[in-house]
Amino acid sequence: MNMQKWKKYPCAIFDMDGTLVDSMPYWHRLGRDYLILHGLKPEEDLEQQIAAMTLLESAEYFRDHYGLKLSADEIIRGVNELMEENYRLRIPAKPGAEAFVKALRDAGIHLHICSATPVPLVKVMLERLGILSCFESITSCEEAGAGKDRPDAYLLSLSRAGFKPEETILFEDADFAIRTALTLGLHVAAVYDASCRSTPEELRAAAEEYIVSFEDL
Repeated sequence: MNMQKWKKYPCAIFDMDGTLVDSMPYWHRLGRDYLILHGLKPEEDLEQQIAAMTLLESAEYFRDHYGLKLSADEIIRGVNELMEENYRLRIPAKPGAEAFVKALRDAGIHLHICSATPVPLVKVMLERLGILSCFESITSCEEAGAGKDRPDAYLLSLSRAGFKPEETILFEDADFAIRTALTLGLHVAAVYDASCRSTPEELRAAAEEYIVSFEDL
């Protein structure tokens, strides 16, 4: 594995979902899986119906539309538990991701995570993959109080890492997050994921690097 192009960056920040792990299909069908678990038959357009809803709104929709005899809090707790189980047991790494992370670590690059997923779930996932110890810090959007359409989470991650944006490369799959990172002066390697709304051509034009698969590296 050629490390020369990456060793010019003393710090690397990784997104997790859609970047290191192939979790987006599990997130997309989470509501469907939850309803099936409770013996209910989801309608074909369920994902479209709840796409713009918060978790609380989705819980109320399940109660009103599907007659689920649980409180909204109980539904939210159950959905979160199901997703935690997915992280703990089912979600796979992107091909080659573990080897790439370990190679960067062995090359002396300081590695950090900045994710929309809560920190406990990030730890569960990375521990199962055997790469949790490769990362020096984990920052969540929840801690920062904002999603990646704003710079707060990246700024908090950079602060914990102790590096400037121009010293750091970000590995990220979400187009809106990449745009945010570029405004901060971060170097960006865009990672292909089927859930991304931008085309590969758009991502290649925006980012310094474009990664279809970590195995290619």
